Amino acid sequence: METMEQTRIAANEALARAFFAAQDRLRGGPDATLCAAEYRAELGGNPPMPLEHHQGFALTFYAGFPDMQHEIIALFATESAAAVRFVLHGTHTGTLFGIPATGRAVQITANVLLHIRDGRVERLQGVFDEAGMLRQLGVLS
Repeated sequence: METMEQTRIAANEALARAFFAAQDRLRGGPDATLCAAEYRAELGGNPPMPLEHHQGFALTFYAGFPDMQHEIIALFATESAAAVRFVLHGTHTGTLFGIPATGRAVQITANVLLHIRDGRVERLQGVFDEAGMLRQLGVLS
C-alpha cells in the first residue's frame, strides 16, 4: 500500500517530466497550468524572473533551436521538490541572442531543481552548460 509520502513523490516526478515535455510540445513555455501563480525561475546567475519572462526566454531559445528536445537523464523527487538532470538536443538553425544560425547540432547539459507546492512548480533553479553550448556553436574556443 502506497503512503501519502510515496504518492506525493510519484506526483512530483510526473510533474517534473510533464514540465519539460510541455516545453518541447509548446516550443516554449513553461506551461502556465503547471506553475504556481508566484512562479519564479532562476537561470544561472541571472536574477529571478516571473513566468512571463521565462516564457519569453524559452521562446527565444526555441527560435534558435527549433528542433530542441529535453532528454531527462536523471530525476529524483521528494515531497516538495524534484531534481532533474537533462540534456537539450537541438540544431542551431535560427538566430540565438544575436548569434546567427550555424547549422551545428548541440547537446547542452543542465541541472534543475524544481520547488513544488500544491502540485505546481513554484520555483525553478537551473544551471546550464552555457560555455559548452557556445563552444559547440564555435563562438567560444
